[in-house]
Amino acid sequence: MQKRGMALLAAALLLTGCGSDDVSEAAEADEKPRPTQAASIDPADLRPGNQPATPEAIAAITLQRVPVQPEAFEGGDVYFEQDEVGTVLLWGADHSLEVKAGAVDDDLLSTWCHDGMSGCVEMKAATGTSTVAWDLATDDGTPGQLMVSHASGGVERRAAYVGEKITGDPRKLDLEVSVDDLVALVTDPRLGTKTTMKMTKAQVSGFPSEGANGTDEVALTAGAIAAGLLETKAYADIDSFEKADVSAYGKGAFGVVGTTPGGTVTAVHAPNLPAGKRKCPTTLTCSKGDTDGYDGWSDGSAETVRCHEAEGDLPAFCAVVRQQAPAPFPGDDLDPVLSGLEVALETLWPTVAAETASRGESLVG
Repeated sequence: MQKRGMALLAAALLLTGCGSDDVSEAAEADEKPRPTQAASIDPADLRPGNQPATPEAIAAITLQRVPVQPEAFEGGDVYFEQDEVGTVLLWGADHSLEVKAGAVDDDLLSTWCHDGMSGCVEMKAATGTSTVAWDLATDDGTPGQLMVSHASGGVERRAAYVGEKITGDPRKLDLEVSVDDLVALVTDPRLGTKTTMKMTKAQVSGFPSEGANGTDEVALTAGAIAAGLLETKAYADIDSFEKADVSAYGKGAFGVVGTTPGGTVTAVHAPNLPAGKRKCPTTLTCSKGDTDGYDGWSDGSAETVRCHEAEGDLPAFCAVVRQQAPAPFPGDDLDPVLSGLEVALETLWPTVAAETASRGESLVG
């Protein structure tokens, strides 16, 4: 089945004929103020994730980057291949923004830039270089289109915008959806076939049930925490698990202790973590976390605490992860240790995929 994005591209190629050889950097484009974003972004959230992305997660990231108010969302196999994940935002009479992630398609990028688009340039951002291509509006009423792509790690992130007349270089036009918006979107480290746990829990107003976050999810269990830890690169070498002693973590807390060749890892989900446990203990050197909590460390010990307020259907909760070793960490290098703890926090959200919970049923003694 031909996908809509491909159909848009094919139409553009027929309309424009030969393409432009113009290739330039973003600095050569006129600067203009960026519109206010639809939502603020915590810089600490801007990191890759290891959770399978959902269409609603893609929509949530898009709405943090692009200041539009969609009236409807579309998706499914009419638009996307089986190895792609994405959504289409619709608003106004004929405005649409298709955003997706999937395997890199080098042939398509070549087609954009050499076989028909009106213009094609590269733009550099802090998180990578993007290809920006556009097709001009025609006399018969076709508005033209704007496409932006960014590829890294074998995954391409692509956005295609249709609705406003593209009358020239879109970097110099006052568009509702600007080139800068789309470059920031496709280079957002959370956008991809995988994303952060936080984005898989995001709730977008008006998003349809198909492709929504939370589909086929169940309540978190100790076994699911264990299964989640084994899925991470940092803790894939855990040999065995047992239930953690959670007597000091408040009512409803539960968790696991995993034994590794280099020590132990403790991960606790605590919906009612006492206030004293949210502050850095005097035995550790600490830095403040991105939410209520801290990162702390000493010789052979490091721990991370994050607390989250209730949001939508998600209840408030705290996540605690601690790694202990019999001696100081190798080379006294804390960066990989703290990075591992940060990833482990993703396993402690209140709900989890039913498949993950099932894999964990036999892991905890």
